[in-house]
Amino acid sequence: MGEKKVLTRENLPTKELQQSIEKNFKGLTLNYNEAYYLDYEVDEDTGIINKKNQVPHYTKEQTIRNMKALKSAYLIANGAAAPIEIITFRKKYHIAASTLSLILGFSKNTISNIENEGVTSLPSGRLIKVCLNDKKILSQYIQTSFFLDSNKKNELVERLSSL
Repeated sequence: MGEKKVLTRENLPTKELQQSIEKNFKGLTLNYNEAYYLDYEVDEDTGIINKKNQVPHYTKEQTIRNMKALKSAYLIANGAAAPIEIITFRKKYHIAASTLSLILGFSKNTISNIENEGVTSLPSGRLIKVCLNDKKILSQYIQTSFFLDSNKKNELVERLSSL
């Protein structure tokens, strides 16, 4: 997928930018990346455009993504697994996102969605974190999974215990 661009007031393409934001939210100081474009400052009362000063401008899609990033940062600060923790764990043990989703009792694409869009629920994020930190619990989930045959179960448990 290519870089996202929008047109400026002069009809020139501009790149989406990101910056690290520190925000206080529900009593916690959170850090996350926020997406935006630069646009000229506009006086809201007069409508006059100040071409000497550019300020962040947010599209509707960026606003939605930024709110999801804030929510995910909040949930991670409260004990949910971060997407990078899940990705690192899966790569280390060679477990597909769809397989991990099914092992934990989620729908097939849940882990992939969390990795790409961030954590969406504190209970599921905490469950994932506990399972990533305690391979015995994850092994028990594997052994009781209805979605895996016995060969696959044994292979996964073996991978977890070998590293």
